[in-house]
Amino acid sequence: MAVSKVTRNYQVTVPREVRELANISVGDTLLFVKEGEEVILRRIDKDLLSKAFGLWKRAEEKTPLVNRLLRGEPKRRY
Repeated sequence: MAVSKVTRNYQVTVPREVRELANISVGDTLLFVKEGEEVILRRIDKDLLSKAFGLWKRAEEKTPLVNRLLRGEPKRRY
């Protein structure tokens, strides 16, 4: 078991024991998930995160009609 105190800026130091258990390194992105009354800390895989953002970018590029409609532009007939 490990304990850490919340600072006035709501920051927490992840104790060494937890970092080693969860394989957390400097620069890692952490996800806080609420499950019932508990909050679970998970390390996000960097490759998975970059792939997910890449999918979103490609999806946005492939939907010019949707983007025009969201901006309020009228539909064009070709």
